[in-house]
Amino acid sequence: MTEDGRAAGPGVKALAAVFAVLTFALSIFRFLDGDELEHVHSAWHVLNGALPYVDFFEHHHPLLWYLLAPVLALTGESAHAIILLRLGFFLLVLATARATYGLALECRASREAAWLSVFLLLSMTTFVYVAIEIRPDVPQTLFGVLSARYFVRMLRTRAARDAVLSGVCAAVAFLFLQKAVLLLALYPVPFVVFAVRRRLPWRLGLYAVAAFVAACAPFVAVLLVTGSFDDYLVTNWLLNARVGAGRAAVSFLDEFVVRDFARNGVFWVLSLAMGAAVLRRKLEPDFTLPAWFGLGLVALIFVLNRVVDRYVGAAVPFLAVAVGMWLTEEFERRRLRGVRLAAALLVVCLLPGIAMARSAGRSNRRQLAKIQFVLDRSQRGDRMHDEWRDFNLFRPDLHYFWFMTRPGVRLYNGFTGGRFAGYDLCRLIADVKPRFVSDRAGQLEGCGLAGRYRPTPFGGLLELAPD
Repeated sequence: MTEDGRAAGPGVKALAAVFAVLTFALSIFRFLDGDELEHVHSAWHVLNGALPYVDFFEHHHPLLWYLLAPVLALTGESAHAIILLRLGFFLLVLATARATYGLALECRASREAAWLSVFLLLSMTTFVYVAIEIRPDVPQTLFGVLSARYFVRMLRTRAARDAVLSGVCAAVAFLFLQKAVLLLALYPVPFVVFAVRRRLPWRLGLYAVAAFVAACAPFVAVLLVTGSFDDYLVTNWLLNARVGAGRAAVSFLDEFVVRDFARNGVFWVLSLAMGAAVLRRKLEPDFTLPAWFGLGLVALIFVLNRVVDRYVGAAVPFLAVAVGMWLTEEFERRRLRGVRLAAALLVVCLLPGIAMARSAGRSNRRQLAKIQFVLDRSQRGDRMHDEWRDFNLFRPDLHYFWFMTRPGVRLYNGFTGGRFAGYDLCRLIADVKPRFVSDRAGQLEGCGLAGRYRPTPFGGLLELAPD
């Protein structure tokens, strides 16, 4: 891979800039996902002194909420706070693009190949659609890439500092989201290969593991001190494993998954071709490492039947690096430059680009208006029933299980000896009389409570009627 390769020049940088602008527009205008409201609301709980897993139901790691809580204290309780948070996540997208560029250089890619990797990353809707959202997957992906970057550097430098930094970044990724264990599961193979060939001392592995454990130790200590360790195990591991195991065996044929793979079909075909090139010829280890991480993550996701964009997106930075390096070699070998090069790049990004431009038009204004409507017509102590995570950002909930968790409620009670065995939604709504309720499925009518609530200007949102 030559440093002065000309395959990816200013045109690739310009395309990367165009997709960065598109990503910025998506951050501001694209519709809000229910998971975003979930994590903002969890951060609000933390800001008000609630203890995750004990005082309110959650099944994700908590680092994001504790970082968002002071930001919410500054933004105040307004629907527009979520847009300000999204702008912060746009900065995380740029940081991930920068980390991807650095990983490519660490793998001895030319600067042109590194820029091509950034372009590929930002033109993948599988990555961008998730990365603009307020969810722990975004910082988890960023620190996963940083961890891999230091891991690659460690293989070359044999420096204890790089081993420690790789372990610390991996721990931070894990504290944001437990699915970081998928990336960690891929580290032993290249490490053992290098160590067995005497190209790497075994002690560096111990340094990395010790750094990971040390960085996670404060989190475990807090769980133990607050008495929430058992609830953490139930909600984050036992419950997630059981609910995930009950999913359909063909989740990768889900309509939305198929549509996303088709939209980014050129990238996935190139990824398979790159993987075939890795197997077909003997390449430098630095080239095969990002391919190992990217393709390995995708393979694990399929094996575990978690083939959704939230999982697959974490593999895209690694695949972008490997594909970018391979394509640069192919462009140079075929002397693909000028108009021909521009045409090839447009083939890669055309469908994702059209999808992003159209998606930016799916405005979130109506969703923001619903959130603000609830805030304006309620008091801080008014409780809400928002099982679909549609509108409640800054108000208390009806119950510990504040969003739709079936069959999670039944599983949770099985694991905890019936801690919330008396959970009866109809009775709770009748007794508590939440100020607003979400009623997408006609639930109130089934409970005989429809007359107690009146419609609002927003579909699926009902308000408590005056006595």
